[in-house]
Parts: sequence; C-alpha cells; structure tokens
Amino acid sequence: MRLCFALFHYDAVDAGLQPAQYLERRLPLRHLPQELASRGHEVMVMHQCLRRLSFVENRVHYELVPSARWSRAIAALGGQILHRESSLLEAALPAVRTIRRWQPDLVHFFGTTLTLNLALLERALGRRGPPVVVDYHGGWPPANPLLRRIQRATLDRASRLLFTTRELARPFVEAGILAVGDPRVVEVMEVSTPFRMKDRAAARAVTGMSGDPVFLWAGRLEPVKDPLTALRGFDRIRAAWTGSQLYLYYLTDQLLPELRAFVDSRPGLADHVHFQGRVPHDQMEEVFNSADLLLQASRPIGWIIEASGFVPLEAMACGAVPVLTDLPSFRAMTADGRYGVLFQVGDDIGLARSVLALGRERLAALRAEVRAHFESHLSFCALADRLEAVYEASVASHREALGLEVY
Repeated sequence: MRLCFALFHYDAVDAGLQPAQYLERRLPLRHLPQELASRGHEVMVMHQCLRRLSFVENRVHYELVPSARWSRAIAALGGQILHRESSLLEAALPAVRTIRRWQPDLVHFFGTTLTLNLALLERALGRRGPPVVVDYHGGWPPANPLLRRIQRATLDRASRLLFTTRELARPFVEAGILAVGDPRVVEVMEVSTPFRMKDRAAARAVTGMSGDPVFLWAGRLEPVKDPLTALRGFDRIRAAWTGSQLYLYYLTDQLLPELRAFVDSRPGLADHVHFQGRVPHDQMEEVFNSADLLLQASRPIGWIIEASGFVPLEAMACGAVPVLTDLPSFRAMTADGRYGVLFQVGDDIGLARSVLALGRERLAALRAEVRAHFESHLSFCALADRLEAVYEASVASHREALGLEVY
C-alpha cells in the first residue's frame, strides 16, 4: 500500500533541526513508518512545520511543509483570542496539497481534535479519495455546541478511529460526536518505543543506581501525575523491603518542595529516596534497565486522562515491572494488570499492598514476562501488525462503499 502519515501539529523547536535531530525528537515517526516500509509499503510522513525540509531514511519519505505566512499570522491572532496554541489553528493547505499530489491509498491522520485541518484534508481528497484513519492523540471535545457539530461532521467521514482503548472514546460519545458502539472505533496502542532490555548489572554500573529492589519514578512532578501518592506508597513498601531504593527522574519540578517536605518528615526515608532531576532522553534507556519496578500514579482530571503513557511503555520495554493507577490506557498496556500492578487513583495503601504481594523473589521472572509481553503486544513490530490489519479493512470497506472491486 501507499501510506501517508499526516501530522499537522508541531513544536517551534522543530524548525531548526536537521533530519537526524528531528527523527530523534519524533521516535514514533521514525520507527513505525520504517517498520511498515520494511514490509514493502510505500510510506510518506507529512508533517506541518515552520520550515520546508525533505529527506529519506530507510525508504520512508519525510516531508516537512510550512503553512502560508498569512495562515500563521491569523492563527497567532486567533491563539491570543482563544488562549490556544497558535500552531493548532494554522490551515495546513500546502501540506494537504502535497498529500493529494502523492495519491496515497490511505492517510493515517494524527489528532481527533484538529478539526480544521482534518476538514481541509477530507475536502481536498474528496469522497472518492483514499480513506482516512484518525488516531486519537489526546485532547477532548470542545464545549461550544457549534464546534462539536463541526467536529462530528469531520469525524463522520473517517474510515476508522483509533483509540488505545474504547473507554477513551467515551467523552466523544457523551458529547454527541460519536455514536454509542460506533463500529469504526478500533483499539490500537498509540505509540511504542525502540528501547530494549539490557543486562541490569551493566546498566547500573552506568547509572549508579542500586537497591533491593530498585524503584523508579519518571515524569513530570505535577498534580495530574500525583507523585506524592507514589512516594507515600514507596514509604510503606520500604518498611517491609528495607533494602529498597527509589530514584526520581523528572522533567518539571512543580511539586518538588512538597515531596522533599514529605521525605524530611519521615524518619529514615531520605536514605532511600534520590531526586535525580532531568537527564537527556537517550540516557533513560540505561535508567529504565537499572530499575526493577516503575511507579506511576497518574490521575484523571475531568476529561484529561492518559491517552497511552510513553514512560510505562519505555519501562516495560526494558523489563521494569509497571506499578500504575487503574486507568483505561494502563489496563490495555498491562493486559488488565497481568503484566504489572494496577491500583486505585490516590490509594497509596493499595499500591504498597499490591507490590508486596508480588514477592521480591519473583521480580526477576516478572521482569522477563513484562519484556516478552511488550515484544509481542506493544513493540513497533506488534503495532505495525495491528495497523496493517486496520489499513486493509479500511481500504476494503471504502472501496466497497464506492462500488469498486475489493482486492
């Protein structure tokens, strides 16, 4: 098949990057398209950006195309008025025209809430054009009734709607944008990672992490990630597993004073908790390989909920046993807790009890099971298997709807 990945949201920092730097920042856009290309598909990645850049890596064509200056100017004004990121409001007309000229068999569009550009793409391709598969990439339905009707109209034309789990589609159903039981909703993991499981002793020699066992926190120290629940849970665990150590690597430090205050208030806890701060992403593979267990305590706030969870995926790829809140994406990731631990939001007692029930002597075997599950269900290879089936079904149903021969 001739496949096009369409991503119309960008970060300003992308503008100055060379191809290798760009791909390092956009790992899913490197490994998934290239996995599909290795299977004989023609693949193009179309990314709206601030400057034009075209290159090929491992048979995948990458096209970074800027929107028109007038569009960026209007979007900047609209962003100020609506208090939204201006890049979300830019009309991606040059990118849309490039996709149409390339004549793909299917377009994989990232973003259920990028209503303007999805509408522009659908209009340009036309009813007899290729099917469009829309991938949920976070976000939630608009509050404005008119905008909801527009979003419903654009999603109505999608061939398939990809969510990590059907439960993440619920806000769109409640908002009247999707129908209950919409058969186009398909469960597909949003992302994966190229990280690999390595020798743990060698990894620890690099990171300096030690403990029996080693716990890891990785992410932002902010309320939606709820690091305090994870810290409280660990404090209960270390009372029983006295050799345990917790290492925290974090991108932001909003709650760092609160966490330090908690550590200082608990006798002896400071000897078991290590605030490591931020390290380059390419060093995190050794960090994940140094850990026995990953602690994450994300909580939903309204409709804001983890669409997938990149950190747990990276940890599982390296064999760290995930200890996660019982959220839809984490249930999908861990096969309902079979490959990890799920606990209720904010329940540090339940967190500790479930971890201790694993048994420290079983952790080595559990790490191997987690890695095997990742390889068979969560890796880029597994994701490509799933998407190939979705693409083939989408093309077949689209051709059947147009009265064309299905092949």
